[in-house]
Amino acid sequence: MLDFTRLAGQIAEFAASRVDEDRAHRGRLDRAHSALEDGAPTWQALRDRAQAESRGPLRAIPTSRPDQCHGCEPRPATVTVVATDGSQIFPDRHVEPSCYVLNVGRIAFHYGTLDPPVIQAEPSLRFRQQDLELLTEDDDAKASPLDVTAEVVSALRDELELSWLFETALEQRRSGRPIIAMADGTLIRWMLRGMKNRRLEDRLLARYVAELDRFREHGIPVCSYVSKPANAEVVNLLRLHLDEDDWDTSPESLRGLHDRHLFEKRLEVGRRSAVFLSRSEVLKVYGDHRIVAFYVHGCGEIGRVEMPEWVAEGGDEHGPWLDLIHSVVLDQCEKGGGYPIILQEAHQRAVVKMQEKDVFHRILARQIRGAGAEAPTYSGKSASKRTPRV
Repeated sequence: MLDFTRLAGQIAEFAASRVDEDRAHRGRLDRAHSALEDGAPTWQALRDRAQAESRGPLRAIPTSRPDQCHGCEPRPATVTVVATDGSQIFPDRHVEPSCYVLNVGRIAFHYGTLDPPVIQAEPSLRFRQQDLELLTEDDDAKASPLDVTAEVVSALRDELELSWLFETALEQRRSGRPIIAMADGTLIRWMLRGMKNRRLEDRLLARYVAELDRFREHGIPVCSYVSKPANAEVVNLLRLHLDEDDWDTSPESLRGLHDRHLFEKRLEVGRRSAVFLSRSEVLKVYGDHRIVAFYVHGCGEIGRVEMPEWVAEGGDEHGPWLDLIHSVVLDQCEKGGGYPIILQEAHQRAVVKMQEKDVFHRILARQIRGAGAEAPTYSGKSASKRTPRV
């Protein structure tokens, strides 16, 4: 437990340091705004320069003047919005035999109609070797069960979220009515490149991209919403315009700013930024699904909205999908008090609480014993937490 008496002086020191940091932040932000206004008239040259750069920090590629701000019409009177979010019970090395649970909340709201909503959770109990056989089916030798790490489980959860998002959208799609499929978080699976197993990374990415293929084949616009984004690609584009050294840490450098800081001041509530193409290295395997993004000022924050480029450039009889996504995201943020209400509902259906994890393990142990198998065993550390002695 924390000794707050000992922490008091350190907390006061931290608070005092924020005064200087806030002052420096305002200075960086003013320079960033000036750089954006200075570089916008010749944005094509800046775009070409950024595309030619192969080193340095990740830079956004503008698809139009980067200083533009756009409004939108109100959300269509009738529209279907679907969303998913996921959670999990990770494999526990302190418990044998090992297994894990993926739980996806899926939601569909039919606005302006009498169609009932869909509010469901889809749990899936999985065994380590079961998934490994699918991921290593073309290998000469099967991987060890220990190879399914928390990172792999997270990747499989993301894949399952996208799969259920498509299935829900296809199931709830209605003729003559626009539809939007919305995921939580980024569509750019950059974290998969940190597994240090290139073959496994490539397989997981290929499976994720295959899910995006289904959206395109059926003409269903898919997007994602990132709350309080930490991206700095637009800021890095401005640093390129200013000829800043990539790793400059001087007080004058824009390094440390996030894109949301830049757009907090530029975007009025309800408006969005220009569309920017991401140059994340992982997108090289996305094929036709290059990811673009815009920033939008909802009710309480600057959010980042991502989508495949074909969604941003496409549309149907109801109009351009980009405008539809803008209007639906704003409406969802207003209904949710700053964060899309449908993603809140999906999260509530998906989240696995600590007490539910304990109940799961107790039920699992009872069923295993009832089937005549050996009951799960726990490490000394895990057992001590279940029966504290002090």
